[in-house]
Amino acid sequence: MPKRAEKGLHYLVEFASRYARSPFQTLTASAALWRAEELAYDARALLELREAGERKDVRFGNRAGTYEIISYYAVGLVTCLEWHARSRLVDLMMFQPGSIETSDVKNIASLAISQMVSEGATIPHLLSAATRVSKLTEYLDIFVRIFRNLDIKVDLEKQLRGMPVAIDTHSMDDDLGLFRTLDRLFITRNHLVHEIDQSIIGHFSIRDTWSALEAIQYAEAVITAIKEVELHITVSAPKDFPNRLNEDGTEEDELKKLSDVVANLEAQLTTEIARCGDNEVLWNEALAASRGNGLH
Repeated sequence: MPKRAEKGLHYLVEFASRYARSPFQTLTASAALWRAEELAYDARALLELREAGERKDVRFGNRAGTYEIISYYAVGLVTCLEWHARSRLVDLMMFQPGSIETSDVKNIASLAISQMVSEGATIPHLLSAATRVSKLTEYLDIFVRIFRNLDIKVDLEKQLRGMPVAIDTHSMDDDLGLFRTLDRLFITRNHLVHEIDQSIIGHFSIRDTWSALEAIQYAEAVITAIKEVELHITVSAPKDFPNRLNEDGTEEDELKKLSDVVANLEAQLTTEIARCGDNEVLWNEALAASRGNGLH
């Protein structure tokens, strides 16, 4: 559990310093994707439990055939999208400080700015904490900005609208594209956490509750969206852009990337020293020694 904010510490600074200083970085795209995949895994386990219970005439859920708590998967899944956008905004600003605009900081309280340095927070982490991602358009706007700064030319909204997703609901409009599915997910989350109407406390016949299958399908939609967005970064962003993923969504091997950089630097130095014809023997001996001592 995160530490409770110190008395007088601005909540944005508390958030920013916690994730900027943590030795185990979780404000990353890979963490958002991993969380969505874990939620999907758990929902599949619930579906298996239901099917096993039905085979033995054991009822799963209430009179609606499900548990209302399953609907709250929407909260966790939207958090994954929110975390994805926030993490990549931090990555952009750390990689390209010039992308930080005056308008980014003008609405942040002066108290937060004054506390930032003493708490080890950074402007990118502070801005990430202040960023709202409460609807799909806000999620996409963040990536439009990121892609513009990285010169990645793609129309994300058009791409998501063109991707089919099947959601098994009782609605008359079940054949949704990925864009509309994610938009519905945000709306569902906002409704759950801010409202209590007849669809929540009315008769079971009019309650709007998710089944385990719906939770799985929405989770898969979120996973698909994150992977599609990340693929553009993998293919088109600079190789030294932070926290890059492989094309399958796994994290790049940072140790291998560092080793490749060291090996390339050694090769360049070796070439230059050989060209100068001075101290080449000593350089080769030093290089061999560093590799033998595990410094390579």
